[in-house]
Amino acid sequence: MDGYPPALVAHNVPLVVISGLGSIHNQVRAYENGIRISSELPLVESEDAEALLKHFKNGDASNLAWNGREHSGRNKLRVKSVGRDYFLPSRNAVPTSSSTPMSPTAKPILHSSLSPLSPGSSLFPDGLVDPKWVEKHQEHVPSAFVTFYTFTSDPNLATKNDNQLKADISSIKSILSQSGYRTRLVVVLLSEKSIIQSPEIEERLSNIRKNTNLDTKTSLFFLPPNSSAVELKAFVETVTSTIYPLCIEYYRDLSKHSRRKRNRGIVPPPTAPPTSGTSQTLSSQGWNVRYDFKLGVFAEFRQEMDAAVRSYESGYEGLLGPDILEAISSWSPRWNEARLLADVFAFRILRCLLWNGNTTAAVRRWKSHRERILDFIDRRGKGSSTYGWEAWEARWATLMAEMIQKVAITDFNPGTSTVYLSPEKAIAIGERTQPWELLHHPGYWYHAASKHLMARRNLALAIPEEDRSPPGSSPASAIASKAFTYDTYLCPEPHQENPLPGFRGVNHSELIIDCLSRAIKEFEIRKQSRLVQELQLIAAKELMKQELWEDAIKVLRPLWQKMSYRNEGWWDAVEEIGWSLRNAALHFGDGGSVLAVDWELMNKNFTNHPKWHYDITKSLHGLENVQIKPVVALRDKEIHSFLSATFTFEHAGGKVGETCPSQLTVTSSALPNSTPIIMTQLKIEFEGGMKPLVIQHEKDAEVEVKRPMVFSKVSLEDTGSNGRSTQSGQADLTFRPGQTKVFEFSCLLREDGNVKALAATFSIVSDAFDLDYEHTFESTITPDLWWGHYGIKKRIARANASSLVVLPKPPKMDLKFVEIQGQYYTNEQIILRLEVLNEEEADAVASLEVRLLGEGAPSITLTSKNVSVTKTEEDDGDEALNGISLGKIPKAASTIVDVIIPPIDLPSIYELGLKASYNLVSDIDTPISKALTMQLEVINPFEANYDFSPRIHPDPWPSFFAHDAPVDSEASQEDRKAYGLAQKWCLAARYASFAIEDLIVEDVDVEVIGTHGNIKCSTNKLIKISEGGLRVSPRNLEEALFDTFTQKYSLDDRGTATIDVSLAIRWRRDTPNSLTNTSILAVPRLLVSSSEPRVLSAVSYSTKIPSLIHFDVTIENPSNHFLTFGLTMEPSEKFAFSGLKQSTLQLVPLSRRTMRFRLLPCVRGDWIGPVHCVIKDRYFQKVLKIAPTEGMRGDKEGILIWVPPDDEDLEE
Repeated sequence: MDGYPPALVAHNVPLVVISGLGSIHNQVRAYENGIRISSELPLVESEDAEALLKHFKNGDASNLAWNGREHSGRNKLRVKSVGRDYFLPSRNAVPTSSSTPMSPTAKPILHSSLSPLSPGSSLFPDGLVDPKWVEKHQEHVPSAFVTFYTFTSDPNLATKNDNQLKADISSIKSILSQSGYRTRLVVVLLSEKSIIQSPEIEERLSNIRKNTNLDTKTSLFFLPPNSSAVELKAFVETVTSTIYPLCIEYYRDLSKHSRRKRNRGIVPPPTAPPTSGTSQTLSSQGWNVRYDFKLGVFAEFRQEMDAAVRSYESGYEGLLGPDILEAISSWSPRWNEARLLADVFAFRILRCLLWNGNTTAAVRRWKSHRERILDFIDRRGKGSSTYGWEAWEARWATLMAEMIQKVAITDFNPGTSTVYLSPEKAIAIGERTQPWELLHHPGYWYHAASKHLMARRNLALAIPEEDRSPPGSSPASAIASKAFTYDTYLCPEPHQENPLPGFRGVNHSELIIDCLSRAIKEFEIRKQSRLVQELQLIAAKELMKQELWEDAIKVLRPLWQKMSYRNEGWWDAVEEIGWSLRNAALHFGDGGSVLAVDWELMNKNFTNHPKWHYDITKSLHGLENVQIKPVVALRDKEIHSFLSATFTFEHAGGKVGETCPSQLTVTSSALPNSTPIIMTQLKIEFEGGMKPLVIQHEKDAEVEVKRPMVFSKVSLEDTGSNGRSTQSGQADLTFRPGQTKVFEFSCLLREDGNVKALAATFSIVSDAFDLDYEHTFESTITPDLWWGHYGIKKRIARANASSLVVLPKPPKMDLKFVEIQGQYYTNEQIILRLEVLNEEEADAVASLEVRLLGEGAPSITLTSKNVSVTKTEEDDGDEALNGISLGKIPKAASTIVDVIIPPIDLPSIYELGLKASYNLVSDIDTPISKALTMQLEVINPFEANYDFSPRIHPDPWPSFFAHDAPVDSEASQEDRKAYGLAQKWCLAARYASFAIEDLIVEDVDVEVIGTHGNIKCSTNKLIKISEGGLRVSPRNLEEALFDTFTQKYSLDDRGTATIDVSLAIRWRRDTPNSLTNTSILAVPRLLVSSSEPRVLSAVSYSTKIPSLIHFDVTIENPSNHFLTFGLTMEPSEKFAFSGLKQSTLQLVPLSRRTMRFRLLPCVRGDWIGPVHCVIKDRYFQKVLKIAPTEGMRGDKEGILIWVPPDDEDLEE
């Protein structure tokens, strides 16, 4: 938007002046005889004041985007901060000596200093619009004047302060009223105390409002002290949202005033008549244009863009009508002023259309204005074949681009790739829309501007030398002739447009480069690569015209490397870019770029220049400013080289130790008149286990120069360079234009895996430069060729002939386990004996690697011939266990390796991997390996279930009334004596073997792991195993019984107690010299003590009367309470009994009592019952369950008692 007055093209936002807030602001007096608004009260300076001023400035809408989205938020005002003094421009011009009235008796009529009616105005007598008028309303005359004051809370100063406030506010209101402006006054009071702290504040505020006639809703605001940052921000938003409607109403009043004056249709009388002669006052049509412009500006202040468009359109049509612009002479200064106003009208119309989203209408309006001005210039002006018209075209396109950026259309944001917008919905469905009528992104308009700038430069260069003379060096007639020949609207005179040597003027290249840079940036965002490359080339040429060689190289070098023309086959474009880069590099001294371009331009696809040498060794001739030796690295993906290469393996696969024939075919597509290229070295890189191939140049005198195909068989030998092993050979590396060279190799395959030829690197090493060209081998659709002598060739029918599958050499080293068990169990050491047998035809140097993979895999140990290696858990990562060296194994011999795995506690499944790596003594460089994998499953040899039942302890219980437990504080937990209640339990463990073979159980025992509840515990094994052990067959169930004795350490302890025990089974395999293992089986936690009473039953058999059974019921009271129980014994048909049938038993604390019944069963050798003996707690009315002991079992209905047959021995 350069060239236009900023006030005419700026977006208009309501102006609000903030006075008296923050630090002192000294306003520069913009107008002479201006109206001064001043106050004697001090500025409001505090932290709250600074915060308020910051929030007001943050809400400034001056720099927002030109769209309704941005202005629909809280930022709606243009905020201007001043001190206590502010100057408003005078409403009327100051009378001058020339302001003589039309009549001697009449007073002079004063108008605005910016009106065409005032002699002192720049518009007098027939001007249209002065930019200062827009500047006055946007920068100097506010719609609201917001003044801040400190509201004191000191009762001694309150009256004085209030009087000063009332006087100051009334003074400002009077000045604003007398100025003729309708600016609203808004007062904000910052108090030192709140109304709650000082109730009299409300009365003072009411008094101020009444005396100043301020509206408390819109004109008077009160801010209490100690407001938080959030409250201050909210207060500013409240003030802004409250006064915004007042500001809009202010500009609406100005619009009404202008509309009334326009509707009158009367031309106001001037302050003084115009000068005699050709000057005349502004016509009524001119006044209508002025009023339409004002109405549009005021509508923009109100953000009413539809109304603004209507006013601007009316003013635009009136301006370009026959009564104004058509009536102005092209030599008059008013001509350019009218053109400028027409551009401003069109610009503001475009902005309003884009604001409303009418993008296609905006483009059509832009094009319509261009066509109307073009027609007008051709008819009335100096024509469109001048540099002035092209300058205007460039400016008009640039203005459109900058406007699109300022509008910030969402679809054109940097993150999007939209090139143009679709027509808006306002366009009729059937209406045809041309492609150029769609709104394109800013890069399109910058590109168009650059074209017009180039045309402007061409027309400027065509200016005759006599017209380029500066003023003062040409006669007056020549100067007058230039004035009628050249259009200088918004552009310099001819002597500045194209200055003579030694004079300064317009830098056209700089203008073009600036436009191109902006366009390139926009096209790059939208990935329009071809346009980017085209514009980069044009920009580089402009830089070269200015001899900015370094900047040109910075543009051309990336363009030359990454341009898409090369892949698309646009060789003319590639050649143009290449020659441009070479020219810039030659002047700058960039030898690397010169060599790179010369290498590519030797391809026969480019134009053959007969006078060019096409010799890479002469590329640097004449380049004198090269400071260091150029080192160039080129790749086939970056350039279109004249050298192409393919690599082919004759066979698709091979084995380690075999040789594999392969060929490298190099074809030169250089221009026929180019010099042959002699390479110093050729290197082929592989992916996989093949060493690189390096071919050194060796001249071959027997090779015929004119032969189109040359076949060479290269002998290779192993060498080392830079610490890396390679295969080297020698051959003639001279490549002539149009010649194909075939190099055949025979490579020894040493490692298995996939081998792929990656790239061939052609190197030239000379005193002048070093050059490397890397050609990557890529798979193609066409079949590869295998060349023979004398040009004989065959097709290779493979998808990718440059790859090879190398299979391992078939190993003859046998790995097998000996003496392996059928199943392995937990808690036993596992020893796997591995036999490594050498069945090769030569001795082998071998090593063994072993991995045990699985969750929680333990460390393993390898032993062989007194050599032991342990693999820890840390070896499970990328670092493999090198294993154990087996040394030299003679042919047909073997060695034994023991793989020892420590005992494993939990059942697991592991994968055991073994790999024997060896090298034959006859071929020590070729590694061979044999792998073996085995799944190792470890299971539990035993599983058990448990029954924990109470028993009657044989020892008497201590007396509650005579018990005296000594305190032994120094004894340890093991030696400490227990004085509490003693109880007996029986733990029955039934265990079964889950092995696949018989196991010998040597011992079964219970281990007490821990106790809980301050209790002492011991166990006694009831069933002992014989010395030879117990043979346990698979799935057979065995039983082990253990008495468990528990006793509280203290008799007063009534807490619950538990014990943790485990079942330990010592076992071994049923084989000689087998190791004894111990399997620990978990037992659930056992509850052994409680303060609740319990009932136990016992049975014994009489020795005197064979058929008599003694049935004892024991009631235990471990609590500290006296308990009463009811006992009931019901008769049964299966036995007769003697004893109490019904009774009441009373138990003192810490006691037990036994009741005996004699039973006479009716059967022998069977279970009798159920015995219905009921024990009921009289207090809680709860029936206690009777726990059975030996010779008894529980049933749903009661207790069953075993009656032995007659032949069994009975004991009391």
